[in-house]
Amino acid sequence: MRRARRTRRSGAILIVALVAVAIFTSLAATNIRSVLRHRQGVKSERDLIQTQLLCDAGCDRAVTQFTEDPSYSGELWLDKQDPSSGVGMKVAIEILRQDGKVIASIQASMDGRSHQPSRIQRTRRIVLSENP
Repeated sequence: MRRARRTRRSGAILIVALVAVAIFTSLAATNIRSVLRHRQGVKSERDLIQTQLLCDAGCDRAVTQFTEDPSYSGELWLDKQDPSSGVGMKVAIEILRQDGKVIASIQASMDGRSHQPSRIQRTRRIVLSENP
């Protein structure tokens, strides 16, 4: 009779241990998913900030080029692919002359990465000169 009792206790302890392992595994999986989601969000934010900085650099380039040469008509200033990540970056500058104003339209774009396959694009227009 004592053996039957030990066997039942051993079985109960095994079931409790399996439930505890299942709970800890579930908690660990939830934590890992949360960390990966946060990491993906940080990468997306980094790409957005980088695209905005590319657009700002394009604005600076347009102002500098127009100041040096008033007949400046724009250019595809940057068209590169990052060798480490394979991400393509472009900055296109277009100069529009209308109604006595000279307006620079700057378009910066980054191709998506593996975590975000879409393209990020920012466009900005600045007035370079106005003739009253």
